[in-house]
Amino acid sequence: MRVSHITLLLAISAAIALPASAALPDKGNSGGVVSGIVRLEGQPMRLPLEMVTKDVRCCGPRKTCPRLIMGSGQAVKDAVVWLEEIHADDRAASNRVVVLRQEKCEYQPHILVLYPGEQLEIVNSDPIMHNVHAYELNTSRRSVFNIAQPVRGQKSRIAPELVKGADVLSVSCDSGHPWMSAYVFRARNKYCVLTDASGRFRFEGVPPGTYSLRIWHEGVAIRPSTGVLQGAPPVVEEPYTAERSVTVQPRESVQADMTFSLRSAGQLHSSRISTP
Repeated sequence: MRVSHITLLLAISAAIALPASAALPDKGNSGGVVSGIVRLEGQPMRLPLEMVTKDVRCCGPRKTCPRLIMGSGQAVKDAVVWLEEIHADDRAASNRVVVLRQEKCEYQPHILVLYPGEQLEIVNSDPIMHNVHAYELNTSRRSVFNIAQPVRGQKSRIAPELVKGADVLSVSCDSGHPWMSAYVFRARNKYCVLTDASGRFRFEGVPPGTYSLRIWHEGVAIRPSTGVLQGAPPVVEEPYTAERSVTVQPRESVQADMTFSLRSAGQLHSSRISTP
């Protein structure tokens, strides 16, 4: 899968095959387990509160930025982790509807994974108008869909062919709510997850073999000069990406922790900056 590529300082721990005593029970297959923790190195900047300038009665007076959620030990929540080069049977996910909801002028969830065969549905749970605009998150910034939802309870099912070929969608609201942002990550197989509140991820039943283990995080910094948002989308740094190789043996576990380093002020100044 191709995602935005940037220079990333990484400290990646080596894969450690656990001893035979830790091997998984044989339940008729030889699959193994790949697990780990994603951590952040560096002190993130304090993200500013975003003042609401429209529909305050519904949205509230201010919003916190959801771009970075951390647990103990610098663990990072909601990083996307996936395995490449696996040709898995994903028919079980076929026809499942995944909902991206607008509630109190925020997208819920902020990041979601869309698996093969699943269909995306946008729902407006607010008594105000929202305009859902999704872009392909790459250099082209191709507009994928642009939907007005003026009615509470309105649902819009997204045709699968619209998102086909887009690895990551950046979703905003063009109806005067610039703080609203979400990301839809299109998985190529079932071995793709979001890290939990402790930064952990885990894949079970992984066929024996060598694979690329990859991570993606939306990025942390908002350019300080933007200050309080007044109707324009925030200006943010490019996503962080990283990859490493993991080898899975039959019915064994591999620990594959990953750490990404925040860009320095100089790197932020020279790196590409974009709207979410």
